[in-house]
Amino acid sequence: MRKLSLENPEIIDILNHQVIHMDQGITYTPEYLATRKMSNYPSRTAQIIRSVYLGELDASEYGAEMVFSPILSGQGERWQNFGEKPEGYLLSVMLGRELFYNKGQKKEELDALKAQIDKNNGYLEKSATDIEAWEEALPINADSKTGLLLDEATFTYAKRSREKIGEFLQAKGITVSEFGPYFTGFDLLASGFINEGIETVKALITMWEEKGIRKIITLCGQSHYLFTGLLKYLDLDTEIEFISILDLAEGMNVEKAYIYGGSYFTRYAQKATVLNNLLVNTEETPLSSHPEFLPEVEGDKKKNIVGIWTPPLCAEYHTAGTSEMLKETIYTQSLATIEETSFKKLVVCDPFAWKALKDYNYPDLSVRLRHWPVLLRGCFYG
Repeated sequence: MRKLSLENPEIIDILNHQVIHMDQGITYTPEYLATRKMSNYPSRTAQIIRSVYLGELDASEYGAEMVFSPILSGQGERWQNFGEKPEGYLLSVMLGRELFYNKGQKKEELDALKAQIDKNNGYLEKSATDIEAWEEALPINADSKTGLLLDEATFTYAKRSREKIGEFLQAKGITVSEFGPYFTGFDLLASGFINEGIETVKALITMWEEKGIRKIITLCGQSHYLFTGLLKYLDLDTEIEFISILDLAEGMNVEKAYIYGGSYFTRYAQKATVLNNLLVNTEETPLSSHPEFLPEVEGDKKKNIVGIWTPPLCAEYHTAGTSEMLKETIYTQSLATIEETSFKKLVVCDPFAWKALKDYNYPDLSVRLRHWPVLLRGCFYG
């Protein structure tokens, strides 16, 4: 039996916990805030998944809309109040999507995503020219036992950061023998293609191990969390050490900034403290007026305290079967909440959020927006 399966009592226990949610979380669930429908509340979605699995309900089109609506941000879920692990709802929805797909729902959308992945050996088509540009920017050493997990999204959406990432690694005295770009399989898992996702992750680990890689530096929250938080649920293990580039940094060069950490860095990978330590005000005064759970400060470096409640701008993976109108409404509402804080620069720590801001024509891109790698300080430069 596959470990990540509704046949596993451990996983069913996780699903049962998601059914027993707490209604005060409604205020923070981005899908509910976008629709004001209880069908977009996590516990209701978990109930539908469990009932279909138990044969109490048919896998209807209405139920499929509920199961494929979540952007899997970890926001407005029971773990934030009960101090539990953040992946309970994430795993439940992944398996729910597999269940509904196997019962004939969302076939067209998911088959299109799968076909695109099969065509490109990943979700996104990878330009040979861009691969060469990344190779020129990075400190490559064929004998190095360290690899760089250059994920597809960073490779494509944040490619202008490549020189700064290369300079940062070089300043740290780090060389890499492998860098990708890699399709990690997270999009498959998130869409309900569990077997295919597990095989993709397993193949990457096997390849790195066969090449003698002992350490992998990750660049985004999603890939870091996949290889540090989710492996055990996929029944996979490795002695490779995965290190977030955030843990190697010593600071950022920016003033009066709002740090948008992203869902996978802050909620899943639990890097909020690390992000806060990268930008420390010389003097700091807490402000009494701010959105709930989103503390603001008056300071020279940053204007917000990064935490687990910052509203998500978008899904941090490639969605299939999720309404475009829902995604746009979530983006608009979350950005409005973030902009209640007065800041000079919006520091974006996720490539999907970076793309969303550009796609939705965030104003004054060149002045107000920064992708975080260009701001990192290493050992020898500032």
